[in-house]
Amino acid sequence: MAERIDTARLSLRAPCAENGPALHAAVHASLPELRAWMIWAASPLDELGYIDHLRDAAERFQARTELRYLIFDRTTETLVGSTGIHNLNWRVPKGEIGYWVDTRFAGRGLVTEAVIALTEYAQKDLRFRRVEIRCDAQNVRSRAVAQRAGYTLDATLINDDVAAHDSSQLRDTLIFSRVQ
Repeated sequence: MAERIDTARLSLRAPCAENGPALHAAVHASLPELRAWMIWAASPLDELGYIDHLRDAAERFQARTELRYLIFDRTTETLVGSTGIHNLNWRVPKGEIGYWVDTRFAGRGLVTEAVIALTEYAQKDLRFRRVEIRCDAQNVRSRAVAQRAGYTLDATLINDDVAAHDSSQLRDTLIFSRVQ
């Protein structure tokens, strides 16, 4: 399992507890935007909580039950977001890529660069036959990442989940994939 994946501008690194303070800062700087799409952003952790969270993520990484990566700018070593492969099914094999970026670094193509690198790693090195991206149908930016990364829209699931920003509303979920 690759502990690190480098691109032209980024370094995707396996989680470690020492990055908890940087993750805390990135999440808290981005809460207004994250709360619109991410259910977990409604109850953000404190700094110690993110240290524990990354310790747990590192254990799941080693166990190959979730492949979480933190996204760092290679020049400044700044944590700019997170990505990973979730909902793994090693029998197929397949998984689902999730991602978010610190608002202060949005609009620079960093997430697309990370997603392309992670998809290539999954398909070439891990030999995944299917990689998915799922997002709220109203999340235009997330949809654009999937399209720029060469994913195909497979389906729209109507009333599939509750909206992250308002649990009294239902949302539609888009399912994109890259297959081989």
